[in-house]
Amino acid sequence: YFFFGQGISAIGDRIVLVALPFAVLGLTHSVKDLGIVLAAQSVPLVAFVLLGGVWGDRLPRRAVMLTSDLVRAAAQGATALLLITGHARLWELVVLQAVYGMAEAFFVPASQALLPETLAAEDLQQANSLMAVSGNVAQIGGPAAGGLFVATLGAGWGLAIDASTF
Repeated sequence: YFFFGQGISAIGDRIVLVALPFAVLGLTHSVKDLGIVLAAQSVPLVAFVLLGGVWGDRLPRRAVMLTSDLVRAAAQGATALLLITGHARLWELVVLQAVYGMAEAFFVPASQALLPETLAAEDLQQANSLMAVSGNVAQIGGPAAGGLFVATLGAGWGLAIDASTF
C-alpha cells in the first residue's frame, strides 16, 4: 500500500511540474510571476524541513504524513478550483503554494523514515529499489500526463488531478 500510494502521489506531483507553470503563465503572462509562485513553494520547504524532521521523529510518522497530505491536497484543490472557475489571482497562488511547500517540509522527512520502520532490515534494499523505480517512472510519466492534461483539459485540471492523488 505504501509503495502504490507513494507512486500515485509522485505521479501527481510531477503533473504539477507542467500544470503549475502553464497556470501561472496563462494567468499573468509573466515569467517573473512564475518565479515568485515557484519560490513561494520552495522557500517554505527549505525553511521548514528541519522542523518537519523533528516533528517526524517525535510524532507518529504516519500521522505527520497523513496530515501533510491533507494540507497539500487542500492547497492543490483550492488552487485548481480557483483556476478552473477563472477566479485565480497571483497572490492566492503564492499563498496556496507556500502552504503546500510548508506541508511538504513535514511530509518528506517522515516518509523517508517510515520505510525502514515498516519493513524487516533484509527487505529494505529491495524496497528502496522498488521505490526508486516508481520515482523514475513518475519522473517520466508525470510530466507527460501533465502535458496531456494541460493540452486537453487545462492547467487547473492538472492541479485537480494532483490534489486527488494524495
